[in-house]
Amino acid sequence: MRTFIGIELGEKATDELSRFQEVLKNYTIKGRWTHKDNFHITLKFLGEVEAESITEIEDAVKVAAKSINPFYIKFDKVGFFKGNKDMRVLWVGTEENPFLNKLHDNIDEELHKIGFKKDERKFTSHITIARDIRLNIGIEEVNNLFEKQKKNDILVDTVFLYESVIQENRRKYIPIFSVPLR
Repeated sequence: MRTFIGIELGEKATDELSRFQEVLKNYTIKGRWTHKDNFHITLKFLGEVEAESITEIEDAVKVAAKSINPFYIKFDKVGFFKGNKDMRVLWVGTEENPFLNKLHDNIDEELHKIGFKKDERKFTSHITIARDIRLNIGIEEVNNLFEKQKKNDILVDTVFLYESVIQENRRKYIPIFSVPLR
């Protein structure tokens, strides 16, 4: 099964991002929009794992999470990863947060102990809102539009292992287990 460790955003943050997508659709030439049920922050992509390893992964995540209290994060700005002619991924980032970084580092370390490769890149917290998108405005104007959106703090109090599946011709992320923060 294809899996990743992630954080749910909660209903208010999900609704805020969904409203922002609706605003951006007025400036879109083409693209694929992330369904609001799939908004999340990936802490660690695991890839294909065997069902037999789920308990070991859960135990590692429990160790990683036990020293971290629940905390809040905030949306920051909109960014993108480049594609050929399009923005391969359009995302909303979160403000730098030492607790979120520590949670990521702990998970990366504990999973490394059970055989997963450590992340090579610096962790950058973001939520994918669109893929293969072409807009008729620049990223500066996108950020100006985002600044006008109402933004609430997002409580981070649980970490999930998700399975990524295709159901009814659309990607879905199904929680396998959850681990509360201390």
